[in-house]
Amino acid sequence: MTDKQKIVEYLKYKGISKNKFYIQTGLSVGFLDSGKSLGVDKLREILDIYHDLNPAWFLPGNGPMLLSGNEPNESEERYVKSINITDLIARIEVLSVQLGTQINENKHLQETNGRLLALLDDLRRSSPDDVRHGFEDE
Repeated sequence: MTDKQKIVEYLKYKGISKNKFYIQTGLSVGFLDSGKSLGVDKLREILDIYHDLNPAWFLPGNGPMLLSGNEPNESEERYVKSINITDLIARIEVLSVQLGTQINENKHLQETNGRLLALLDDLRRSSPDDVRHGFEDE
């Protein structure tokens, strides 16, 4: 079993989704499914967050998966790093500004569409001579 397969096994046992794992660790989505090796730095990050994961089981494959005294508990949020929360708040603020900009642009486009639809209705009601005459004036 590869290192990443062991992580997936641990996550299944604890009832933690891959998506939640990616959020908690800050690792990129798909990391567990990629063919790249785990790497010591990534392992340290994972062990810092998931305190009950037994390094002895993880690395050489000896001993139990969980350190003694830790039962699986999906609702435990102590694994979330405060830096990840700070990063998430900053990202939410950026997205909020982008959303405000898009809302304003959408309003402008709706107003423009309304004016164009009104103009189109006026053109449909006019006779072909009126339409031609209107274009000749420009």
